Amino acid sequence: MTKILNTLTAAIIIFFTGNTAYSQKDTTEIIILHTNDMHAKIKNFDKLAAVVKQYKKNFKNVYLFSAGDIFTGNPVVDQYKDPGYPMINLMNKMPYDISCFGNHEFDYGQQKLNERIKQANFPFICANIKTNSESILKQPKAYNKFTTPEGITLGVLGLLQIGKNKLPDTSPLKLKNITIEDPFKTVKKYETYKDSSDIFILLSHLGYEDDIKMSENFPYFDIIIGGHSHSTLQNGKHNNGTYILQAGSYLKYCGVLKLKIVNRKIVSEEESLINLYDIENPVKEITGLIKQYDNNPQLNTVIGKAAKNITGKDELGSMMTDAIKETLKTDIAFQNNGGIRIHEIPKGNILLKQVFELSPFGNTFVTYELRPYKIKKLVKYAYGIHNKSTLQVSGINIELITRDNKLKKIILKDEKGNKLPFKKYSVAINDYMANAYKIRFLKKGKNTGLLDAKITVDFIKKHSPLDYSGVKRVFVKEIK
Repeated sequence: MTKILNTLTAAIIIFFTGNTAYSQKDTTEIIILHTNDMHAKIKNFDKLAAVVKQYKKNFKNVYLFSAGDIFTGNPVVDQYKDPGYPMINLMNKMPYDISCFGNHEFDYGQQKLNERIKQANFPFICANIKTNSESILKQPKAYNKFTTPEGITLGVLGLLQIGKNKLPDTSPLKLKNITIEDPFKTVKKYETYKDSSDIFILLSHLGYEDDIKMSENFPYFDIIIGGHSHSTLQNGKHNNGTYILQAGSYLKYCGVLKLKIVNRKIVSEEESLINLYDIENPVKEITGLIKQYDNNPQLNTVIGKAAKNITGKDELGSMMTDAIKETLKTDIAFQNNGGIRIHEIPKGNILLKQVFELSPFGNTFVTYELRPYKIKKLVKYAYGIHNKSTLQVSGINIELITRDNKLKKIILKDEKGNKLPFKKYSVAINDYMANAYKIRFLKKGKNTGLLDAKITVDFIKKHSPLDYSGVKRVFVKEIK
């Protein structure tokens, strides 16, 4: 076994066999390994398998939890003939014991989600998802219980985030006939579940800030294992009697929670993160499987060139919106920052898979005829989601005047810097924005049916080599 894993073994033995006032006979030791927000990244599964194998070699009670967002972010998985299949196959081989729903679990649609849940050898749980008789998704269980050989019970409740629009951060089109209840109202129904569990765990896809709020308002969870915010909590966070954990994202880390239980009570708890990139001897069987999935020549097709690095939301978003505007022949095109999923396209050859990494959601585009005051409403709504600029644009420039990060004024200018004339403009946005933004006039658009990735691929092929260095079209001016 690797030097790193041997060091790990020594550390965990010291933790559990060092000076203690408790009899070994009366003590139950439990390890909970956990990941979150893997987003279809499969590279480190062979190293995760090595970590799981090592802990199971040294301890009797070892569990592996996922806190959601398994899918979306790697074309090898997203564009697989059966989308998402590689992730569940690899998770089964670890094996995982449980996962809560993340918002991106819906990205392939409800039918594919049903198939992936059926494929999994572990349960998916969520207390605040409610289906009805017309839902494609089958109603998930809210809760799951594990019992160790010593009779210690771990009760696990799942919760999914909602945004300001009262929906999870996925396309509302994927949520037909599903209600996502407010997690802070839902959790009240499960307070008594603590009485039937020795350890009560919230498997949360709410984000770190809401996990803190949850611990303050509902302090009956012993542990919150979280996701969604991609937070890296090296030693966890104790807050109001609850231990809050989260292990970054993209399968860079595996969280390790070590528990000592005496008389059915937690007497010792310790969290740490293992950097999976540091594991030297991965499990070869899993390495071979990863290579099989990665062997997709079509995704490595060169579609164009970048003359310089295309870096950040401004440059990438400007390229994407130029592609939308040109293809749809509109005056203006918008792209939400949340749909820009990579940080950079490096200088040199651009591969097909890079575009699918940039735009993994398969959004289509909706067009409108809008006057400037309605364009400002769109910009204002987008700013209000996170109280910051969240849009990229082609066809105009936008100046946002703010005070204490609160939007005070929106100035629209043409590409030459002149005030935008008052007339109707053809405007394109993606169908996520059209359905997620609660603006009445967005319900009256025309969906073109054209896919975002295809539009970007065709644009890159036509205009290579591309140079977007320094391009910026949305400006924020903070005033006192």
